[in-house]
Amino acid sequence: MKRKLVIIASLFLVLVGLLYIFKIQIAQGFANYLIAESEFENIEYAFVLSGNALDRATEAANLYNEKKVSKIVCTGENFSPDLQAIGIDTLESEISKFHAESLGVLTSDLILLPEGTSTFEEAHAILNFCNNNNIKEIVIVSSLFHTKRVSNVFKALFKEKGITVYIKGAKSSQYDEMNWWKSENGLIALNNEYVKLLYYWIAY
Repeated sequence: MKRKLVIIASLFLVLVGLLYIFKIQIAQGFANYLIAESEFENIEYAFVLSGNALDRATEAANLYNEKKVSKIVCTGENFSPDLQAIGIDTLESEISKFHAESLGVLTSDLILLPEGTSTFEEAHAILNFCNNNNIKEIVIVSSLFHTKRVSNVFKALFKEKGITVYIKGAKSSQYDEMNWWKSENGLIALNNEYVKLLYYWIAY
């Protein structure tokens, strides 16, 4: 009995030691699992999901200025609570549009799609937009940690309609995704995304 306990204790200590030695690689593995991007060139429409206008619209504007996309559609019907606090009722989609324009995107190449309060709702709003405009290839721009869930939600839904979906992740301006544990914002973002992944797996 004592010998078994010694073996179990030894194995436990070895496991703890390995976890400590490889803690950075393990933490980065949690981050990498959430990232799902696609390679693409010269796609007409990029859709900026709501939720982080600064990072996501910046990435969309970069794609536009690099000639990888030619039109940007800003989605979302949620209001920004921070702006509402100072008496300004502005949709997140409007903030994305304004920011993209400030980064050099022509007004004529910006489209407002003020629909959707969640990733799931935005996916259906974008699908309707694509069907109504006979669009067969699109780029979805969202936060890096959001791209796994975006891939899960969009690709199956759009494949049924013969629409190819490419995904581009926007790096966070508040934390480094590959060192997320060094920032409270990074910790919260990673934790929230895993919770939402679980919720979407159960609900949809």
